[in-house]
Amino acid sequence: MRFHNGDAAAFSALVAPHTDTVYTLCLRISGNATEAEDLVQDTLLRALSRHQSYDPSRSFRPWLLTITTNLCRDRLRTVWWRRVLPFSRSHETSTPGPEHATLASQRDSQVRVSLARLPIRYREALSLYYFDDMSYREMASITGVSVPALKQRVRRGRVMLKEMVSELYPGLDPET
Repeated sequence: MRFHNGDAAAFSALVAPHTDTVYTLCLRISGNATEAEDLVQDTLLRALSRHQSYDPSRSFRPWLLTITTNLCRDRLRTVWWRRVLPFSRSHETSTPGPEHATLASQRDSQVRVSLARLPIRYREALSLYYFDDMSYREMASITGVSVPALKQRVRRGRVMLKEMVSELYPGLDPET
């Protein structure tokens, strides 16, 4: 309730548990760490400036992630952004064993490149469902898309991603 009334300290307390999720979602959708950081800042500023639109009787997380996905969508729609920033970025993973770590890092990088090439509606659905481990209801409240449509987007996105990864990297099994 305090945040709804404009209390910045209450906003900080509400946001703190969700900043990693917001950043990860921005990174997965944008495919660029620098862009993701900018999107997180934009998300927080927009959320703070729109404190009166938050309904305290509802969960804060879906409201914040709705702002996040809308900003990511808007940013991806701008033509200059696609020309200026490359989609692929390497991301280091830390897993036991040098061989396993190398293979996992290579697979993750290749899947991330393929994910970044998907149309935004599929990229967004796959990111929310698989990486952020959300239910279809949560996804629907964030995206404003119906549950059946989201199920279809996840299914189609998964098929498209698997085809892209198999096509680009014939020796890689994206399911391992």
